[in-house]
Amino acid sequence: MPHAHILLFLDAASKYPSLVDIDRIISAKIPDSIKQPQLYDCVKKYMMHGPCGHANRKSLCMKDGKCSRYFPKKWQHEIVVDQEGYPVYKRHNDGKYIDKNRITLDNRYLVPYNPN
Repeated sequence: MPHAHILLFLDAASKYPSLVDIDRIISAKIPDSIKQPQLYDCVKKYMMHGPCGHANRKSLCMKDGKCSRYFPKKWQHEIVVDQEGYPVYKRHNDGKYIDKNRITLDNRYLVPYNPN
């Protein structure tokens, strides 16, 4: 999957952006397939993790019976920063899903991305 798990701060004034700023540039939700078909196709192809866990115990991310990337993530109503300073992105249970290898994946399996 061609992606990276990074968050870049490009300017000293942006060193500690607000949670609103982070939420504005990083998304952890499946886009609308009708309103944003190109983005939806890219997210479907590149940004869905797995399937792993019970659906695919032979996935490369599986270590000791668990996903080493900690998927599926938990539902999260608001973006927060954890104790180590990493953002925990907002993930709503909005009913959207993507089928991957005949497995239904929702926002909990989405790798955060910048929609722009």
